Amino acid sequence: MPWLLTLHIAALIGWCGALLYLPGLLVSQHASGSRSRSTQPYLPLWVYTTVATPVALAAIILGTLVFTFYGILDEWLVLKLVLVTALVILHLLTGLLMVRCRQGRIGKPHLWCYLQSALTASVITAILWLVLAKPLAEV
Repeated sequence: MPWLLTLHIAALIGWCGALLYLPGLLVSQHASGSRSRSTQPYLPLWVYTTVATPVALAAIILGTLVFTFYGILDEWLVLKLVLVTALVILHLLTGLLMVRCRQGRIGKPHLWCYLQSALTASVITAILWLVLAKPLAEV
């Protein structure tokens, strides 16, 4: 079932892309001054709820099916799951940052967004390194 792995990778790319995109979107929204609480839709919230969260759930569910279907229970999987847990926590922190920016309850939001981006990119890089280095360890 290579299609299952393909769907997992596609969902993971969408999730990681959305998590890297959202802090930049928050900075641009804050810089443009569109923090009003009017009936105007708030683009970061829309991206978070209709793109990032559904693909995150799809990536997690498909990843669980991949290692269940293929019977993968190696040591590297435990470390990968720890890193995925860190990515889930960063996903939740992105939502919190978005809400606080929307309410105007955070000082210097651009610094928090840059920190969020750096942490997210670090975790994504660690996951990618772990997955790509795994076959080398088995040879």
